[in-house]
Amino acid sequence: MNKISLLILAGGMGSRYKGQKQVDTISQKETLLEFALYDAIQSGVEKFVFIINSKFPKEYKSRMEKILTEKKSEFHFLEQNTRNFIPKEFQSQLADRSKPLGTAHAVLCAKEIINETFITMNADDFYGRNSFESAVNFIKKTKGSDGKFGMVAFKLKNTLSENGTVSRGICKVENGLLKDVEEFVSIEKLGHEIKGLDKEKSISQLDENDFVSMNFWILKPSFFSVIEDKFYEFLVQNKDLSQREFYLPSVIDKGIHENLFEVEVLTTNEKWFGLTYPEDKDLVVREIEKLKSEGVYPKNLWNE
Repeated sequence: MNKISLLILAGGMGSRYKGQKQVDTISQKETLLEFALYDAIQSGVEKFVFIINSKFPKEYKSRMEKILTEKKSEFHFLEQNTRNFIPKEFQSQLADRSKPLGTAHAVLCAKEIINETFITMNADDFYGRNSFESAVNFIKKTKGSDGKFGMVAFKLKNTLSENGTVSRGICKVENGLLKDVEEFVSIEKLGHEIKGLDKEKSISQLDENDFVSMNFWILKPSFFSVIEDKFYEFLVQNKDLSQREFYLPSVIDKGIHENLFEVEVLTTNEKWFGLTYPEDKDLVVREIEKLKSEGVYPKNLWNE
Protein backbone atom coordinates (compact mmCIF):
# COMPACT_ATOMS: atom_id res chain seq x y z
CA MET A 1 0.00 0.00 0.00
CA ASN A 2 1.21 3.51 -0.77
CA LYS A 3 2.05 5.93 2.02
CA ILE A 4 -0.83 7.46 3.96
CA SER A 5 -0.62 11.20 4.65
CA LEU A 6 -2.02 13.11 7.59
CA LEU A 7 -2.94 16.69 6.71
CA ILE A 8 -2.90 18.81 9.87
CA LEU A 9 -4.96 22.01 9.73
CA ALA A 10 -2.99 24.36 11.96
CA GLY A 11 -3.47 27.64 10.10
CA GLY A 12 -6.31 29.11 12.16
CA MET A 13 -5.55 32.26 14.12
CA GLY A 14 -7.26 31.10 17.34
CA SER A 15 -9.08 34.39 18.01
CA ARG A 16 -11.38 32.85 20.64
CA TYR A 17 -8.49 31.06 22.35
CA LYS A 18 -6.49 34.30 22.54
CA GLY A 19 -3.32 32.65 21.31
CA GLN A 20 -1.68 29.91 19.26
CA LYS A 21 -3.67 26.98 20.67
CA GLN A 22 -1.97 24.60 18.22
CA VAL A 23 1.26 24.91 20.20
CA ASP A 24 -0.05 25.35 23.75
CA THR A 25 1.52 22.80 26.11
CA ILE A 26 -0.92 20.32 27.67
CA SER A 27 1.26 17.71 29.37
CA GLN A 28 4.97 18.19 30.11
CA LYS A 29 6.36 19.59 26.83
CA GLU A 30 3.57 18.01 24.79
CA THR A 31 0.77 19.76 22.91
CA LEU A 32 -2.64 18.27 22.11
CA LEU A 33 -1.50 17.92 18.49
CA GLU A 34 1.30 15.57 19.54
CA PHE A 35 -1.16 12.98 20.83
CA ALA A 36 -2.70 12.87 17.36
CA LEU A 37 0.76 12.47 15.82
CA TYR A 38 1.52 9.64 18.26
CA ASP A 39 -1.78 7.88 17.44
CA ALA A 40 -1.25 8.35 13.70
CA ILE A 41 2.27 6.91 13.80
CA GLN A 42 1.05 3.95 15.87
CA SER A 43 -1.69 3.37 13.27
CA GLY A 44 0.68 3.35 10.28
CA VAL A 45 0.70 6.94 8.97
CA GLU A 46 4.14 7.81 7.54
CA LYS A 47 3.76 11.27 6.01
CA PHE A 48 2.72 14.48 7.76
CA VAL A 49 1.75 17.77 6.10
CA PHE A 50 1.23 20.80 8.35
CA ILE A 51 -0.78 23.78 7.12
CA ILE A 52 0.43 26.65 9.30
CA ASN A 53 0.06 30.43 9.53
CA SER A 54 2.70 33.14 9.52
CA LYS A 55 2.76 33.25 13.35
CA PHE A 56 3.50 29.55 13.83
CA PRO A 57 6.50 29.51 16.21
CA LYS A 58 9.82 28.49 14.64
CA GLU A 59 10.82 26.73 17.87
CA TYR A 60 7.77 24.48 17.74
CA LYS A 61 8.30 23.77 14.04
CA SER A 62 11.83 22.64 14.92
CA ARG A 63 10.40 20.41 17.66
CA MET A 64 8.04 18.73 15.19
CA GLU A 65 10.86 18.26 12.69
CA LYS A 66 13.04 16.60 15.34
CA ILE A 67 10.28 14.25 16.52
CA LEU A 68 9.25 13.17 13.03
CA THR A 69 12.84 12.76 11.86
CA GLU A 70 13.46 10.41 14.79
CA LYS A 71 10.32 8.49 13.81
CA LYS A 72 11.62 8.25 10.21
CA SER A 73 8.50 10.03 8.96
CA GLU A 74 8.22 12.33 5.95
CA PHE A 75 7.01 15.84 6.79
CA HIS A 76 6.23 19.18 5.13
CA PHE A 77 5.22 22.61 6.45
CA LEU A 78 3.13 24.85 4.20
CA GLU A 79 1.99 28.36 5.09
CA GLN A 80 -1.64 29.20 4.38
CA ASN A 81 -2.07 32.84 3.41
CA THR A 82 -4.28 35.00 1.20
CA ARG A 83 -1.99 34.45 -1.81
CA ASN A 84 -2.04 30.64 -2.00
CA PHE A 85 -3.90 29.36 -5.06
CA ILE A 86 -5.79 32.64 -5.47
CA PRO A 87 -6.40 33.48 -9.16
CA LYS A 88 -5.03 36.92 -10.06
CA GLU A 89 -8.43 38.42 -10.76
CA PHE A 90 -9.45 37.96 -7.09
CA GLN A 91 -6.27 39.00 -5.29
CA SER A 92 -7.28 42.65 -5.00
CA GLN A 93 -10.41 41.60 -3.06
CA LEU A 94 -8.19 40.04 -0.42
CA ALA A 95 -5.76 42.95 -0.01
CA ASP A 96 -7.16 43.94 3.39
CA ARG A 97 -7.73 40.44 4.75
CA SER A 98 -5.21 39.00 7.24
CA LYS A 99 -6.85 35.74 8.39
CA PRO A 100 -6.76 32.58 6.24
CA LEU A 101 -9.72 31.70 4.02
CA GLY A 102 -10.89 28.62 5.89
CA THR A 103 -10.45 24.86 6.09
CA ALA A 104 -11.16 23.99 2.45
CA HIS A 105 -8.58 26.54 1.30
CA ALA A 106 -6.15 25.02 3.81
CA VAL A 107 -6.57 21.61 2.17
CA LEU A 108 -6.07 23.15 -1.28
CA CYS A 109 -2.70 24.49 -0.09
CA ALA A 110 -1.43 20.88 0.03
CA LYS A 111 -2.30 20.11 -3.58
CA GLU A 112 1.29 20.00 -4.80
CA ILE A 113 2.59 17.94 -1.85
CA ILE A 114 0.00 15.18 -1.41
CA ASN A 115 -0.35 12.53 -4.12
CA GLU A 116 -1.78 9.74 -1.98
CA THR A 117 -4.84 9.02 0.16
CA PHE A 118 -4.85 11.35 3.13
CA ILE A 119 -6.59 12.00 6.44
CA THR A 120 -7.42 15.54 7.55
CA MET A 121 -7.56 16.76 11.13
CA ASN A 122 -7.73 19.96 13.18
CA ALA A 123 -4.55 20.65 15.14
CA ASP A 124 -6.50 21.63 18.27
CA ASP A 125 -8.77 18.56 18.52
CA PHE A 126 -8.31 15.19 20.22
CA TYR A 127 -9.66 12.28 18.16
CA GLY A 128 -8.25 9.17 19.87
CA ARG A 129 -6.40 6.12 18.58
CA ASN A 130 -9.54 4.35 17.39
CA SER A 131 -10.28 7.18 14.94
CA PHE A 132 -6.90 6.76 13.27
CA GLU A 133 -7.08 2.96 13.24
CA SER A 134 -10.55 3.10 11.65
CA ALA A 135 -9.32 5.53 9.00
CA VAL A 136 -6.28 3.41 8.10
CA ASN A 137 -8.41 0.25 7.88
CA PHE A 138 -10.86 2.10 5.63
CA ILE A 139 -7.99 3.19 3.36
CA LYS A 140 -6.78 -0.39 3.04
CA LYS A 141 -10.31 -1.57 2.28
CA THR A 142 -10.99 1.05 -0.41
CA LYS A 143 -7.59 0.96 -2.13
CA GLY A 144 -8.05 1.77 -5.84
CA SER A 145 -11.52 3.33 -5.37
CA ASP A 146 -10.93 6.99 -6.28
CA GLY A 147 -14.55 7.99 -5.72
CA LYS A 148 -14.87 6.44 -2.26
CA PHE A 149 -14.09 8.83 0.61
CA GLY A 150 -14.70 8.48 4.34
CA MET A 151 -15.17 10.41 7.55
CA VAL A 152 -15.05 9.65 11.26
CA ALA A 153 -18.19 11.10 12.84
CA PHE A 154 -18.78 12.15 16.44
CA LYS A 155 -22.08 12.81 18.19
CA LEU A 156 -22.91 16.49 18.64
CA LYS A 157 -23.42 16.15 22.41
CA ASN A 158 -19.84 14.93 22.76
CA THR A 159 -18.31 17.88 20.89
CA LEU A 160 -19.68 20.90 22.75
CA SER A 161 -17.70 23.30 24.92
CA GLU A 162 -18.95 24.36 28.33
CA ASN A 163 -17.18 27.67 27.83
CA GLY A 164 -18.81 29.09 24.69
CA THR A 165 -20.28 28.38 21.28
CA VAL A 166 -18.77 26.11 18.60
CA SER A 167 -19.12 25.57 14.84
CA ARG A 168 -19.94 22.11 13.48
CA GLY A 169 -20.88 20.43 10.22
CA ILE A 170 -24.16 18.60 10.97
CA CYS A 171 -24.34 15.37 8.97
CA LYS A 172 -27.30 13.45 7.54
CA VAL A 173 -26.44 9.74 7.24
CA GLU A 174 -28.34 7.05 5.32
CA ASN A 175 -27.27 3.40 5.05
CA GLY A 176 -23.81 4.27 6.30
CA LEU A 177 -23.26 6.96 3.67
CA LEU A 178 -23.09 10.72 4.14
CA LYS A 179 -25.99 12.39 2.34
CA ASP A 180 -25.74 15.97 3.51
CA VAL A 181 -23.50 18.30 5.55
CA GLU A 182 -24.75 21.65 6.78
CA GLU A 183 -22.42 24.06 8.54
CA PHE A 184 -23.82 25.53 11.76
CA VAL A 185 -22.17 28.22 13.87
CA SER A 186 -22.78 29.58 17.38
CA ILE A 187 -23.88 26.14 18.63
CA GLU A 188 -24.49 25.95 22.37
CA LYS A 189 -26.49 23.97 24.90
CA LEU A 190 -29.20 26.02 26.60
CA GLY A 191 -30.85 23.98 29.35
CA HIS A 192 -31.92 20.73 27.70
CA GLU A 193 -31.80 22.16 24.17
CA ILE A 194 -28.97 22.60 21.69
CA LYS A 195 -29.31 25.50 19.28
CA GLY A 196 -27.19 26.95 16.48
CA LEU A 197 -27.27 29.27 13.50
CA ASP A 198 -27.53 27.88 9.96
CA LYS A 199 -25.93 29.47 6.89
CA GLU A 200 -28.81 31.95 6.69
CA LYS A 201 -28.12 32.93 10.34
CA SER A 202 -31.50 31.50 11.39
CA ILE A 203 -31.74 29.80 14.80
CA SER A 204 -32.25 26.04 14.59
CA GLN A 205 -32.80 23.41 17.27
CA LEU A 206 -30.35 20.52 16.92
CA ASP A 207 -30.45 16.91 18.13
CA GLU A 208 -27.78 15.93 20.64
CA ASN A 209 -27.30 12.64 18.75
CA ASP A 210 -26.71 14.29 15.39
CA PHE A 211 -23.49 13.15 13.76
CA VAL A 212 -21.05 15.98 13.21
CA SER A 213 -17.92 16.52 11.17
CA MET A 214 -14.81 17.37 13.18
CA ASN A 215 -12.83 17.65 9.94
CA PHE A 216 -11.58 14.06 10.28
CA TRP A 217 -11.98 13.16 6.61
CA ILE A 218 -10.39 10.40 4.54
CA LEU A 219 -9.83 11.79 1.04
CA LYS A 220 -8.19 10.81 -2.25
CA PRO A 221 -5.93 13.03 -4.43
CA SER A 222 -8.82 13.42 -6.91
CA PHE A 223 -10.45 15.67 -4.30
CA PHE A 224 -8.02 18.51 -5.02
CA SER A 225 -9.57 19.20 -8.43
CA VAL A 226 -13.01 19.35 -6.76
CA ILE A 227 -11.78 21.89 -4.21
CA GLU A 228 -10.15 23.97 -6.92
CA ASP A 229 -13.39 24.15 -8.92
CA LYS A 230 -15.49 24.96 -5.85
CA PHE A 231 -13.00 27.57 -4.69
CA TYR A 232 -13.30 29.42 -7.97
CA GLU A 233 -17.11 29.35 -7.61
CA PHE A 234 -16.77 30.64 -4.03
CA LEU A 235 -14.59 33.56 -5.13
CA VAL A 236 -16.98 34.49 -7.95
CA GLN A 237 -20.07 34.33 -5.74
CA ASN A 238 -18.63 36.33 -2.83
CA LYS A 239 -17.62 39.84 -3.82
CA ASP A 240 -16.96 40.79 -0.20
CA LEU A 241 -14.25 38.42 1.02
CA SER A 242 -13.39 40.30 4.21
CA GLN A 243 -15.09 37.72 6.48
CA ARG A 244 -16.28 34.80 4.35
CA GLU A 245 -14.91 31.31 5.08
CA PHE A 246 -14.41 28.53 2.54
CA TYR A 247 -15.43 25.50 4.65
CA LEU A 248 -14.29 21.93 3.94
CA PRO A 249 -17.65 20.32 4.93
CA SER A 250 -19.43 22.62 2.45
CA VAL A 251 -17.20 21.47 -0.41
CA ILE A 252 -17.78 17.83 0.48
CA ASP A 253 -21.53 18.45 0.68
CA LYS A 254 -21.55 19.92 -2.84
CA GLY A 255 -19.47 17.03 -4.18
CA ILE A 256 -21.92 14.50 -2.73
CA HIS A 257 -24.93 16.27 -4.26
CA GLU A 258 -23.20 16.43 -7.64
CA ASN A 259 -22.40 12.69 -7.42
CA LEU A 260 -18.66 13.36 -7.72
CA PHE A 261 -17.91 10.87 -4.93
CA GLU A 262 -19.51 9.11 -1.97
CA VAL A 263 -18.49 9.32 1.67
CA GLU A 264 -18.76 6.37 4.04
CA VAL A 265 -19.39 7.35 7.66
CA LEU A 266 -17.28 5.64 10.30
CA THR A 267 -18.51 6.09 13.86
CA THR A 268 -16.34 6.04 16.95
CA ASN A 269 -16.86 5.73 20.69
CA GLU A 270 -13.82 7.92 21.32
CA LYS A 271 -14.45 10.93 23.52
CA TRP A 272 -13.64 14.12 21.65
CA PHE A 273 -12.22 17.17 23.36
CA GLY A 274 -10.41 20.23 22.10
CA LEU A 275 -9.19 23.76 22.61
CA THR A 276 -11.64 26.44 21.53
CA TYR A 277 -11.56 28.76 24.56
CA PRO A 278 -8.84 29.35 27.20
CA GLU A 279 -11.13 27.79 29.81
CA ASP A 280 -11.15 24.49 27.85
CA LYS A 281 -7.53 23.83 28.74
CA ASP A 282 -8.19 22.59 32.29
CA LEU A 283 -10.53 19.86 31.00
CA VAL A 284 -8.07 18.85 28.26
CA VAL A 285 -5.21 18.58 30.78
CA ARG A 286 -7.34 16.39 33.07
CA GLU A 287 -8.45 14.11 30.22
CA ILE A 288 -4.91 13.63 28.93
CA GLU A 289 -3.54 12.88 32.39
CA LYS A 290 -6.35 10.36 32.91
CA LEU A 291 -5.44 8.59 29.63
CA LYS A 292 -1.79 8.49 30.67
CA SER A 293 -2.67 7.05 34.08
CA GLU A 294 -4.76 4.35 32.33
CA GLY A 295 -1.77 3.42 30.16
CA VAL A 296 -3.33 4.58 26.89
CA TYR A 297 -0.30 6.85 26.42
CA PRO A 298 3.17 6.59 27.92
CA LYS A 299 4.13 9.06 30.62
CA ASN A 300 6.38 10.72 28.06
CA LEU A 301 5.28 10.42 24.43
CA TRP A 302 8.71 10.81 22.86
CA ASN A 303 11.03 9.56 25.63
CA GLU A 304 12.61 12.99 25.98
